[in-house]
Amino acid sequence: MQAYAAKLIDLIELKAENIARQWAADVMKHNRTPSYSSLPQDRVIERGVDFYMLFRKISLADVPFEAAKTFSWKYAEQCHRDKIPLHEAIYALILLRRHLWLYAEFQGVFVTALQMHQAVESLNRTITMYDYVAYQVIEKYQELINADVDKKLGSIKTLLMNKPIGGIKSIYKSGLMGILLLGACILTYYYHATLGTGVIFTHLFYIPIILASIWWGKKGIFVAIFLGVLILISHAVFLKAVPFVDDIIRALMFVVIGGVVGWLMDGIKKIEDLYKATI
Repeated sequence: MQAYAAKLIDLIELKAENIARQWAADVMKHNRTPSYSSLPQDRVIERGVDFYMLFRKISLADVPFEAAKTFSWKYAEQCHRDKIPLHEAIYALILLRRHLWLYAEFQGVFVTALQMHQAVESLNRTITMYDYVAYQVIEKYQELINADVDKKLGSIKTLLMNKPIGGIKSIYKSGLMGILLLGACILTYYYHATLGTGVIFTHLFYIPIILASIWWGKKGIFVAIFLGVLILISHAVFLKAVPFVDDIIRALMFVVIGGVVGWLMDGIKKIEDLYKATI
């Protein structure tokens, strides 16, 4: 049985570039792998050669799964760099396996019925290697996507304050929000009760409103509602002679801004969870 597996491996190594060229010609025009059409042919052929030269290394390895990573991770990084979708990258692997067996059949590697029967071992080895590679490519590609998400959402993730500091997760958000709301109450009292004016100090209120929406999504709208109610009550108590219209508009804008930002943040979090879901 080992002799037939070795026979196939010898053929693969001897004719790796020929098989890879046939594969490249197919994958670059296949309707299921359109992203490959824009790549340089030499680059595509090189990936095919790397795949076919992996067989002997895996067959001699004590831990074949680990040996497969030398190709799998490189292939995933190359596909990700070239912006090839994961489903196309996996289908290209399917074509790699198919062209290997088409070439072996065309060359008449296994001729007799006995050889065809014994060739099952070679087929099993091929399938096993492909399974290892496919799994590792998907795993690595997902890891690269996660890194992209972290990078692109870097500033937002900093504002989210999701990482625990000193083992405490949410207390910093709640504490900071409490301080900001207390400051808003003091400002409102100072300008309405002491100065007796409705000067536009409320622009500062958008800081806690936006932070609350970023941290808690749609639930952050309660901060906007609180601040809106605060200025309306304060106006009614301390600024009875001043028209109500301006503060009503401000209160409505608090709610609108808080709701929109919260809705957007919930959408961003869902997208992040989708991309970072464990495969």
